[in-house]
Amino acid sequence: MTPADTPGPGRKRRAVVCGDGIGIFPPLMQLFRDEFDIVAALHPRLPPWYAWWHRLASARWPRQAWYRQWRYRLEKTPAAFRRLSRDCARQLDALEGRYDVVLFFGAMHSPGACPGKHLFVFSDSCRWLSSRNAHDDISHFRDHRDEAEWLALEGEVYRSAARIFVGSDFVRDALLAHYDVAPGQAVTSGFGAGNAFGEAYEKVFDGKTILYIGKGDFEKKGGVVLLEAFAKVRRELPRTQLHIVGQERLPAAAGVVNHGFVRERERLVALMRAAHVFALPSLVDRNPISLLDAMAAATPCVASDYGAMPGMLGDAGIIAPCNDVDALAAALFKLLTNQRLARALGERGRRRFQERYNWHSVWQVIQREMREALA
Repeated sequence: MTPADTPGPGRKRRAVVCGDGIGIFPPLMQLFRDEFDIVAALHPRLPPWYAWWHRLASARWPRQAWYRQWRYRLEKTPAAFRRLSRDCARQLDALEGRYDVVLFFGAMHSPGACPGKHLFVFSDSCRWLSSRNAHDDISHFRDHRDEAEWLALEGEVYRSAARIFVGSDFVRDALLAHYDVAPGQAVTSGFGAGNAFGEAYEKVFDGKTILYIGKGDFEKKGGVVLLEAFAKVRRELPRTQLHIVGQERLPAAAGVVNHGFVRERERLVALMRAAHVFALPSLVDRNPISLLDAMAAATPCVASDYGAMPGMLGDAGIIAPCNDVDALAAALFKLLTNQRLARALGERGRRRFQERYNWHSVWQVIQREMREALA
C-alpha cells in the first residue's frame, strides 16, 4: 500500500465489498463495518439478454435438467466468468480513488485489476472440489479445455489475494494443492453461526420434530433422500413431523410441513429451537452455516459425510453416508427416541459453538491476518 493509501490517525481504511456471497454472513459484515469504512457493495450482473438467451438455449426436459443446464451456462463457464469480471471491473473503476481494500466473497468471477489495493477473499469452496463431487453434476466441467481455462481464471483471483479466508481445512488443502496458492495466503478462519441462534434459552425435546433448511436444488441438498428416510421413520413413529424451509413447491406427503422461503430471522430461530433434531443430508454442501446455527441452538444434528461436515459436527451429532436412506432413517429414529442422547449431543454442539464456531472467535483470526497483511 502506498503512503497515500495509508489511513491517517483516526481514519478507517476504505473498503469495497463485492461478490455473490455478500449477504451470507450478516454478523461478519457488521464486524467489517466496525473495522472499515464500507464505501460500496457491488453485485456484478449479467445482461438480461444474456440470461434469457441461455435460458432458451438450455431448454430440455424434465424441468430440473433445464434448470441445471441454465445454471451451468450462467455461472460455470469461462465465458460467464469473464463477462461478470468485466462488469465488476467496470464498477470498481468508477470508484477509483475512493477505496483502499477489496473484500471479495466467492471466486465465481474476478474483481478485476486492483493495483495498489489489497484483496481479501472469503470462500466456503472452490470449483476444483465441486467438480470432483459425483453428486454436484452442475459443477462438472464439460471438457478439458473448459476445465483448464476456468481453473486458470479462478486461480488468478486466489493468487492475487493478500489472504483467502476459508471455513475448513478441506477447502484450504484444495487451494494449496490445485491452485498454487502459497501456504501463508490461505487461512482456515472457520465461519460462525448467526448471532441470534446463539442466545441462551431452555431447549425442549418433543420427540417428533425434524427440521431441514436448504435453498436451491432439493435433490442435491439431500431433500429427496430425507423424504424417503422420513417415510421410514414415520411408519414407526406416526407423530413425527418434517418441517422443510427453503423450497417453493414440494409434493404433498403425510407429516411434511413446507414453510417455503423464510426470510424473517426470528421465525428461523424459532423453528430451529423447536426442532428435536436438525437434518442436513446434503450431497454437495461443504461448509453449511445452517449446521452451525443448529449447534448454536443446542439442536442435535444428522448430516452427511461429505466435505467439512464431519469435522464441523464432531461429537455433536450423527454422520450418515451420502444417499444412504437406511442409515439416515436409523440416525433420526435414534435421536427421536432417545431424549438423553439428543440433549447430550445438543449440549456438545452448543459448546462447539461457544468455543469455536462463533463470530467473535472467527473474527480474531480474520482481523489478525488482515492487519498483518495491511501493515
